[in-house]
Amino acid sequence: MSYLIGIDGGGTQTIGVIADINGNHLSKVVEKSTNYHVVGIEQVEATLGSILKQLLQNTGIRATNCQAACFGLAGVGRAEDHQKIYRLCERIGIPRQFILTHDAEIALTAGIRSGIGVLAISGTGSMVYGQNSEGKSVRVGGWGHLLGDEGSGYDIGHRGLKAITQMSDGRRQPTTLRKFILAQISLDRVDQLVRWVSMASKSQISALAISVFESAETGDKVAQAIIEQAGKALVISIRTAIRRLELSTNSEVFLSGGVFQNQPSFVSFLQEQFPEKTIQLIRQEPVCGAIRIAQRLIR
Repeated sequence: MSYLIGIDGGGTQTIGVIADINGNHLSKVVEKSTNYHVVGIEQVEATLGSILKQLLQNTGIRATNCQAACFGLAGVGRAEDHQKIYRLCERIGIPRQFILTHDAEIALTAGIRSGIGVLAISGTGSMVYGQNSEGKSVRVGGWGHLLGDEGSGYDIGHRGLKAITQMSDGRRQPTTLRKFILAQISLDRVDQLVRWVSMASKSQISALAISVFESAETGDKVAQAIIEQAGKALVISIRTAIRRLELSTNSEVFLSGGVFQNQPSFVSFLQEQFPEKTIQLIRQEPVCGAIRIAQRLIR
């Protein structure tokens, strides 16, 4: 019997699944991030190799019986990224039928079997990806936290940090946002942030979005403004993708990523900006999209 492997490599964690040719999942493994821009190529190789080994051990399936695989990894949207990861995948051993793509494509395919539509991702990072019926695809954003990632958890958390330092200076009136953020990271004073930030990871700063949303729910105007700015940035990216793809007014828009999954108010904000469209969360895990793409390779 033949089997399929799907990998969803996000900025925070990587999920691997082995499935039969009908798409039924037989084993699932969760490991750390495989964004090589963040963790390095050697760590990506070690993590992917570990995932494949665990999937095969968990099921007793031989590698030679895995007919096709799809890896959807964050940070591989460009040609030079593909070359590096392809060489890595050859070293760890992959099925002959193999496709490497980015995490946005597998997430979109998880939501829409045809893969036609637009997907906005807001997790640790952010980007918008879309495809039309002619096979054209575009990506908007996804430039990383230094150049972009507007509307991401990192963006929201970072804006929150900047806001409370401004409060400490007297450039802003103090609000409850300061209390929420300091409590989340167990600090007593804003001046302790300098040391904390110097050691914090992207995911730790991204996690501060939780405090921004909690503060906004209490009526904090500064927190509400941060969330609105982040939402509007994603709206611009979504509209840009729709325009470049020349999609119809009834085209579907899907949402994925931890911020959307955990903050219903953020989903509602985007839905309000597109009253003419159906905007909904992707209910299936993105790794399901990787399995669907792997299925196409053998049909």
